[in-house]
Amino acid sequence: MRINLHILSPEQITALRLYSERWTTIRRSTLPADRSAAEDGVRLAYCAAGLDPPQRIEWCRGPIELAEQAVHVSRDHGANVGSFVLHGVNARAASAIKRRVHYRVQAAVANAFAGDTVARAVTDAVGRISRRQRRPLWLRLRQAFSWSGTRDQMRRSVGQHELSWLGIYEYFHDVCGFQAETEALQGLWQFAKNAGWLLPHERICWLAERPSVLRVDARSRLHSATGPALQFLDGSSFYAWKGIEVPARIIERPEQISMHTIDKEPDVRIRHCMIEIMTPQRYVANGGAIKVAQDETGILWRKTWWSSVDAWAAVEVINGTPEPDGSRKRYFLQVPSHLQTPREAVAWTYGLTASEYTRLAIRT
Repeated sequence: MRINLHILSPEQITALRLYSERWTTIRRSTLPADRSAAEDGVRLAYCAAGLDPPQRIEWCRGPIELAEQAVHVSRDHGANVGSFVLHGVNARAASAIKRRVHYRVQAAVANAFAGDTVARAVTDAVGRISRRQRRPLWLRLRQAFSWSGTRDQMRRSVGQHELSWLGIYEYFHDVCGFQAETEALQGLWQFAKNAGWLLPHERICWLAERPSVLRVDARSRLHSATGPALQFLDGSSFYAWKGIEVPARIIERPEQISMHTIDKEPDVRIRHCMIEIMTPQRYVANGGAIKVAQDETGILWRKTWWSSVDAWAAVEVINGTPEPDGSRKRYFLQVPSHLQTPREAVAWTYGLTASEYTRLAIRT
């Protein structure tokens, strides 16, 4: 079969951006599941894989509860069929598209759907939540599948955040005219748009709700200053500050952060988060850091606990534009702790070396 899509038209390029944005919204959705639509999608997905629809579909409030339910899987539930329902149809669609679409177009479309890091962050967070439970999620799922006697049966549940590849094929189906090549994915599209997590077996399929809370910062890192960055209806939650997992207490009770609680925290990354929450201004004002150097660009402050790698640093700068009352605001910019001068630190914030920053300052 010959390749018949060598280049995307301007209209197809515009549509590609819209489809990418749509699937970013799907991955970040916290809406309650449309259970009826999701269940219909699952049945379609089973049929597309050449399987009978599951006799039972059971709902869980989140992926941790789903894993707990899966611990009780037995021979009556049948084998795990994720390799057919998910991976098999994906492989067939990929093979069909590969034969019809030029590799440069395939790469361009795939890249358009690959920029969102939230999927990976959510998957990692769920894994971290599970490790705080009585048994790790991977161990519970492995035990759930161990009755089959073969490692091939050990499949993990899959969430909406890990199904971004579906958007690629929906784009080829809707915009590029490859309906026959991608039709088998209709059920999975419907599931991914209406629910959170999926764990398919022959005679039962467990589904889980989406997160009830999902908060990220401008750089798509899990982040919330007021509560969990990620939370599910099953009660599991994940607290994060700019992508770093932190104890719930420093988000829920920031007023209790003190010089003492910062110093006794064993994780240097969490110490940095605590300082940001307290604010570097207060931390420096309370004597938390010492002045390392000062020049015309600002003041470099540093706190070293045990070694040069176990340290925090910030450069204090003054806004060049005065306020209406004539005053000038001061800012503290966190920088790597090995920097030696304020000029070097300010240059680093621009992605420059100190000499490059000096030359730029002279020209302007």
